[in-house]
Amino acid sequence: MPRVFFAIPLSLAVSRTFVSCREAIIAEDPAWVGEKWVDPANLHITIRFLGTVQGPEVQRCITEATRALATLEPYRLRLDLIHAIPQRGSASLLWVAPSTGAEETTALADAIAHATSFVDPHPDGKRFRPHVTLCRARSPRRISADALEQVERLLHSADDRVISMSVPGVTLLTSTLTPRGPVYEEVATVPLGS
Repeated sequence: MPRVFFAIPLSLAVSRTFVSCREAIIAEDPAWVGEKWVDPANLHITIRFLGTVQGPEVQRCITEATRALATLEPYRLRLDLIHAIPQRGSASLLWVAPSTGAEETTALADAIAHATSFVDPHPDGKRFRPHVTLCRARSPRRISADALEQVERLLHSADDRVISMSVPGVTLLTSTLTPRGPVYEEVATVPLGS
């Protein structure tokens, strides 16, 4: 049974930039080559993970999200802040976060969470932090400062068109786990300000 989540898919230009980030990290810190890098086609910002949701509830999620997002306006998102989570000396995740559009993305996530609270009335309580996951380490490991600095230089010198994108809405996706990684399928797109 596939799992369901709302996400902001990335533009092709931004995804390509993040492939360059992966290459820069591996060039500076080759120990990261064997970690679990997210397939470029699967790069996204998770807005709300809903888990396993049955057919009628999926449609209700779309309906409620459409209602909730009608008052929010499309916005620009600039993804240019690299983070080693929880810290450089023992990183489990490598993220890129927005320097512009974080507040709007958080407001969007809050609206979706409220609209779909009937699916999971007791969320995990973690604070939403907008980000794109580039890599998951199989176990926490150090990442070199040089690797992170190289990505920072790459992102800060990049043309705005390859690190920024418009957010006109969110997409509801299914995720099916396979031995080769997750396979995502689009269920619906919910526009902002409709």
